[in-house]
Amino acid sequence: MEHSGYINSDPKADAAALHKAFKGLGTDEDVVINILAHRNKQQIEQIDHEYRIQSGSGTSLQHALTKELSGSFRSLCVGVATPVIEYKKRELKDAVEGLGTRESTVIDVLTQSSNEELREIANDADLYKMVLDDVSGDFKQVVVASFRGERPHGPISEGEAVELERVFYKAGEGKIGTDEKKYIDIITKHSYEALQQINEIYKKNHKHGLIPAVESETSGDLKRSLISLLKTKEEHFADRLHDAIAGLGTDERVLIYVFSIFDKATLHKIGDIYKAKYKESLKDAIKGDTSYNFGKMLLALLE
Repeated sequence: MEHSGYINSDPKADAAALHKAFKGLGTDEDVVINILAHRNKQQIEQIDHEYRIQSGSGTSLQHALTKELSGSFRSLCVGVATPVIEYKKRELKDAVEGLGTRESTVIDVLTQSSNEELREIANDADLYKMVLDDVSGDFKQVVVASFRGERPHGPISEGEAVELERVFYKAGEGKIGTDEKKYIDIITKHSYEALQQINEIYKKNHKHGLIPAVESETSGDLKRSLISLLKTKEEHFADRLHDAIAGLGTDERVLIYVFSIFDKATLHKIGDIYKAKYKESLKDAIKGDTSYNFGKMLLALLE
């Protein structure tokens, strides 16, 4: 019996198999891949519980993976073995610690997490302060709005959509200069469905949608964050994966993030969008751009 691509399994047996894989000289990476790539987050939490018991010293599965594996393969396996909210908080903290900020990670986390996740992240007062201290300007307003975790769901009335489209146009392409505050207000305070309604009206009136308007009227992290909010998570991460794979070299951090937080069903939806948009399957793109156990693990997660 299977659940959305995951097999029913015995967490005690899985934990024992992992202990065995880590024993002696070297590690049996195939065992790690066969287990972690085919268990969901809940199942892996159960395996971790059993692993701690069997270790005799309370050693966690994450700790064992960190010790026994290396490189991008290790980062991916640890990510897969980490609860989603814990992983997102860890990545967010890593993005703002030290010199400079990795704004792309801040955008990935804050524009593509659920309201519940955003409120839980914001409840970590130290992390909340770290992020806000590290961003500035109009982009900071998007970050603050996202942290509230109050983005509504569902459509709006036709009349409201018409009025918001008028306001959006007058704030940007319909004037000299741009009223970024209005852009931020409309995009952060309305659901994806509502923004799609506004987008359709905008296209009828101005021959293109909201994303080209944002691209022409804003720049930098503000532009990237607003465009992300205008997409579904599947659309956003299909584009992020393409950018990570298409250029010179591979941004493995993006692949690790996406494959660590999403289940197989969502990864398949991302893959469908990827193929429709870029005329290549995500599987083939990964095959051509990754290697060894890192590539094997990514492909197994896509099965």
